[in-house]
Amino acid sequence: MLPIDPSGQSGDTWTRVQSLELLRQTAAGRLIHTEGAMPAVTPTCFVLDTDGAVVVPLPADSGLATSLEDVVVGFQVDRLDEQTLQGWSVLVIGRSHLLTDPARLADLRQDGPQPWGHQPVGSYLRIESELVTGTPLGF
Repeated sequence: MLPIDPSGQSGDTWTRVQSLELLRQTAAGRLIHTEGAMPAVTPTCFVLDTDGAVVVPLPADSGLATSLEDVVVGFQVDRLDEQTLQGWSVLVIGRSHLLTDPARLADLRQDGPQPWGHQPVGSYLRIESELVTGTPLGF
C-alpha cells in the first residue's frame, strides 16, 4: 500500500510538512548531483534528521565526499503503484555538507543508513532541506 493522500490531484503540491512525512516512511531515494560537470543520479539509502535534513551515507571508496562538500544537490524519492498508476514524488533541494560531529557520526554508524550494496561507510552527507516539493502523481 502506498502512503498517499487520495485527495491530491495530479499537478498539485503538498506542504513541506506533508512531503517530509512521506520521506520519513521510506528508506531509499536518489541523490542528484554533478560528476565531472555532468548530471549524475546515485541511488542511496537515507534518513531524515529531526529538522528535515536528508542524511546520506557515502561509501568509503567513493570520491563523492570531496565533490559534494558545500554544493547544492537534490534528493528525490517517489512511490508509484503500478496497478493504479498513482503515487507521489518528493524532491528536496539544498546545500550539502559532510557531517563532522563525532557524537552524531557515532550514532549514524551504529543505527543509521548504510550505503547501497552494504559497502563500508566512509562519511555521511547532510542535505539541508531548503526547498521541498511533494507532488501527487496520477490522480
